[in-house]
Amino acid sequence: MKRLLPLLGIAALVSMLAACGGGGGGNSAPTTTSGSAVPTLHPGKLVVGFDLPAPAFWNGQASGTTLKDPSGFEYGLALVAGKKPYDFAMEETTITAERAKTIGFSSSYFDANQGVLLAKGVKKPTSINDLKSLQTCAQANTTGLAWLQHQLRPAKQPLVYSASSDAAFTAVQHGACQALILDLPIIEAQNQKVPGAYGGVVGQIDTKEGYGAVFAKGSPLIPDVSKAISTLQGNGTISKLTKQWFNYDAATVPILK
Repeated sequence: MKRLLPLLGIAALVSMLAACGGGGGGNSAPTTTSGSAVPTLHPGKLVVGFDLPAPAFWNGQASGTTLKDPSGFEYGLALVAGKKPYDFAMEETTITAERAKTIGFSSSYFDANQGVLLAKGVKKPTSINDLKSLQTCAQANTTGLAWLQHQLRPAKQPLVYSASSDAAFTAVQHGACQALILDLPIIEAQNQKVPGAYGGVVGQIDTKEGYGAVFAKGSPLIPDVSKAISTLQGNGTISKLTKQWFNYDAATVPILK
């Protein structure tokens, strides 16, 4: 998890909480609600923790502790949550049993296998075994790094970038890292954001991961939020947001075995 910035706003998921006493709203611009029975940190306002950079998940101009002109997939799914300096965090956080020991998660709102972003000039791998001879890299405290260290076990020690995914993307662009292992939707968005800078997204690893909204441990709001996510999945809202913000089909990215 990286730097969190609060955003005052509401979005698509909030309207699904109306049955629980929450106020309604849209996903076009930051706003506030009033008369809500949902206990947010600041009465009448929903504060969302987010993480930059996150192309397609969170777009906009960072200014202090807010995001101007926000848009993106997770902005469109912003919802209420636990007792932190923000009401909840939505920052492409993979649900794991280890993390669930200290924080709370909603149900999954996005499937995210690990993907492989290659540097230019590097031979395209056709199997997981092909990755073992490459100089790999990952962002610190990610499931991609855990996969490299505990499952792939490459010949060369993986490079680890702790500041942000920007440092890892730069390393791949300059060739210091030959293969970045990071969530498939994140590297797909970056590859499209900077055309021609990389050797492309050449495969995915079937890790069966999913993103969840992050709450304070034991938050009583988790069941309501998870129910809202289920409703949005059932009525096609999440599918529509996925098509709107991600210009790729995960099924077309080969699974490395």
